[in-house]
Amino acid sequence: MEITVIARQVLLYGHIIAFALAVATTIKEDVHLLRAKRIDSASLLATAKLVKWLLLALWVTGVPMVMMDIGTDVSLLLGKPKLITKLIVVGALTLNGILLHFVAFPMLTGKTRNPNKAATIAATLGAVSITSWLYASFVAVSRIVAPYFSLYDFVMLYLLALAIAVSFAILVVRNRLELLLKSSDDLTDTSAGQGHSLSAALLEVEIARLALRVCPGTSSGIAKLSKHEAD
Repeated sequence: MEITVIARQVLLYGHIIAFALAVATTIKEDVHLLRAKRIDSASLLATAKLVKWLLLALWVTGVPMVMMDIGTDVSLLLGKPKLITKLIVVGALTLNGILLHFVAFPMLTGKTRNPNKAATIAATLGAVSITSWLYASFVAVSRIVAPYFSLYDFVMLYLLALAIAVSFAILVVRNRLELLLKSSDDLTDTSAGQGHSLSAALLEVEIARLALRVCPGTSSGIAKLSKHEAD
């Protein structure tokens, strides 16, 4: 058995494991986010970090397999519409992931001035993400229909799936995310107000304690006055 066959099998196995974990993690976090009562920043950022590394693993394992298939002759890609579609979808996932990390997640985990805008962006990018992962799954198992599909067919079906998913996200998911953002902001404001009140109370106690140290007769005078009034 040639070493290239073994290497290809190892790469394929790693590719499948990384892909399965990425899809499962993405779906789990999406469900968790939509069922939560407020934005769980820690969970969201941890999931984003994991998916980032899994996506990198897909590139690391996928590119060598492509090179084994076509070598350095890029023109051979023209006869492989399924492979081109995979590259398009993974490229879209990578670009979308960058936008999620640097645009959507900061809006979801921080205090935003425009919850509607933040919810719209997050819902749209989230829809692109989950649809792309699921479509990549479809392409991976499309051995039966692949001979009947051209590159145009694959791409049009992908765009149709994106259009449906984004429309659903805007009409349904956006409102849910906006409510989560508002509730998270209200909770943050309440916590900040309680913290401010507690700090003010502690400051008043400290001032009173210092005043008693400076004027030790004050406390005894107050105690005598209280006793006299009681008599």
